[in-house]
Amino acid sequence: MAFELLESTRILKGRVYDIHRERWRGPEGRVFERHTLVHPGAVAILPRDNQGRYLLIRQFRAACRGNLLEIPAGTLEPGEAPLPCARRELMEETGFAARCWKKLGNVFVAPGYSTEKIVIYLAWDLKPAFAEQDEDEHIRLRPMTLEQLRVAVKKRRLEDGKTLSALLLAGVV
Repeated sequence: MAFELLESTRILKGRVYDIHRERWRGPEGRVFERHTLVHPGAVAILPRDNQGRYLLIRQFRAACRGNLLEIPAGTLEPGEAPLPCARRELMEETGFAARCWKKLGNVFVAPGYSTEKIVIYLAWDLKPAFAEQDEDEHIRLRPMTLEQLRVAVKKRRLEDGKTLSALLLAGVV
């Protein structure tokens, strides 16, 4: 199936992402239009502390109109590779740095309209570290045991897709 991008025009420039109006030609020759959220990509980290607990955060998410329980994550800066971004975000959002890292995989957030792909890592062997949070972040650290995580998933207390994906990729749930 060959699809050809004919035109991509930015119609909105945002702080983190842009919106493009795109024209495509499908394999049968028909032309169709889509609006695409063009995102630089992101990282997410499933950190495990030295007591075997997983460090989740409770964070206000304006688009969700409330707080979500999720793993630390952040957007790639221009030219930034995923692992350095993950190291930075872990420190900013949890107050810890990790000595050991393992890439678990990638997930697309909303492939129907967004280019955003998240690289997910497992991080362990943590030590305290300090980095200042972004001005719009209001984060509370929430360490959880494996059993607490499993209960949270079973009772549908976790609604964040990257967190659920990370738990699945890590074999935690």
